[in-house]
Amino acid sequence: MVRLRGEIDMSNARELASEVEAAIPNGALRIDIDLTEITYLDSAGVQLLFVLADRLGIRRHELRVIVPKESPVRAVLELTSLPKLVPMLPAPDDED
Repeated sequence: MVRLRGEIDMSNARELASEVEAAIPNGALRIDIDLTEITYLDSAGVQLLFVLADRLGIRRHELRVIVPKESPVRAVLELTSLPKLVPMLPAPDDED
């Protein structure tokens, strides 16, 4: 599980991608990126998720993204084709 906080934008997306990739052990089968505490996500942040999905797929890791159902970040991601590539899970405390 990788938990990200704050904003993901062009000022930090590249560095975050490198840090996330470096933190993932080769033996991991699945990686969950928790975006519950992300307050802002621009196109660079969306691109970061696509790049991670691609790079981790090459390493045979499954990537999943955790985003609260009512989050503006989820709305942004649903406008992209990311949910076709990466499963988006609700936050554990989301009500059904």
